[in-house]
Amino acid sequence: MSRLGAGYRLLLRAYPPGRRRGELADTLLEVGRARPSVREGLNLLRHGLRARLGRPASTAVVVLATMIALVTGVVGAAVTTRLAWEAVPALPSGERLDEIAGTVFPGVPTTAEKYSDELFYDLREPSTAEVFLTGHDEDFQFTDVILGPESRFLPGDYRQWTVEAQGRLVEAGWDVGRAEVTGATWIATGEIDDSGRLFTATRDGLALEIQTETDVVDTPAGSFSVTAEVDRLTPGYVLAAGVFGLLAGALLGWLVTGWVSRRTEFQGAGVRSLAREPAWLGLVFLLPQALVALVAMVGQQVVGGAPGSPFWALSVTYGFGCGLLGFVLFGVSLVTALVAGKAAPDAEPVVS
Repeated sequence: MSRLGAGYRLLLRAYPPGRRRGELADTLLEVGRARPSVREGLNLLRHGLRARLGRPASTAVVVLATMIALVTGVVGAAVTTRLAWEAVPALPSGERLDEIAGTVFPGVPTTAEKYSDELFYDLREPSTAEVFLTGHDEDFQFTDVILGPESRFLPGDYRQWTVEAQGRLVEAGWDVGRAEVTGATWIATGEIDDSGRLFTATRDGLALEIQTETDVVDTPAGSFSVTAEVDRLTPGYVLAAGVFGLLAGALLGWLVTGWVSRRTEFQGAGVRSLAREPAWLGLVFLLPQALVALVAMVGQQVVGGAPGSPFWALSVTYGFGCGLLGFVLFGVSLVTALVAGKAAPDAEPVVS
C-alpha cells in the first residue's frame, strides 16, 4: 500500500485493518490510478466506514452507530466550543466600560453589575466538584454586565430617550437595530400595551441590549426604568471550533462503535447482548439531549446576536443525571468489548 498515492492511502484507512483493506490496495495498484476522483473518494469512504461496523447483514448496527455518532459529535462540539471561548476577549471594564456607559447615559451617575468574573454565571456558585457531581443550576448562562442609572429611573419620555440613545450610539460607531415596542398584550384585542422600548446595538464583538419600561414597580410618575445589558458576540473561530468538534466527535463515536461491534460480532449471545443493550438504553437518555443541543447550536447562528446560554446548557442542568447514566451505560458496552470480546477473524489485533 506504500506505493499508492497519499489520497488512496488515506481513504483506505476508512476500512478496518485486515484482508479487505489489503485486497483493495492491491486492486488499486493494478489499476494504476494516480489519485482518486471525488466520486471514487466518497465511495471508498462510505463503504470503508460501513465496513468498520462489521455485521454486513445488519441494518440495526448502522442506525446504532449513527445515533451514537450524533451524541458524541455534540459532546465534541461542546468541548471545543467551550475551549475556544477562553480565547474570546473579556467583557469591557474600566475606561472601556465607562465609555459605553457615558454614551448610553450621558451625564448620569451609573452602576455596573457583573454577576461573575468567570465565563459563565450560576446562581449557586458551585465548586468544580459540585458541578461534576450535580451539574449546574437552571440559571446557568453566559456572564454579562448590566448598566443602569444609580437611581434606577430616568425622568422624561422613554420614546424620546430611546431615539436619542440610538443616535448617540450610531455616532459612537455602533450598529444599532430598530426599537421594538414592549409591554403586556391585551387578551381581548391582542394589541401590545405600549409601556417600553427594546433595541440592540453591536460593535467590536459586543452586543448591547437596552430596555426601557414604565410598568416597573415603584416607577415615579413621569419617569421610566432603563437597563443596558452588555454581552459578547460569538466570534467566527468559536463557531469553526464547534463544527470541527462536531465532526471529530461524530467520527470518533462511529469508529468506537465499529470497534465494539467487530470485537463482539462472533461472540456468544450473552456477550453480544451485554455490549448491545446498554448502548441502546444509553441512547434513550442521551439522544434527546443531543438533538436539543444540536438544534440550539444551529438556532443560535440563525437568530444571531449574543448567546444567552451555551447550546449545551440543558444537558448540564435538567439532563445532567440522565447524561451521566447514559455515558455509564456506554461504558458498560466498551468494557464488555474490551474484556469479553475478540478481534474479528479477518482483522488484525491493532485497531487504527
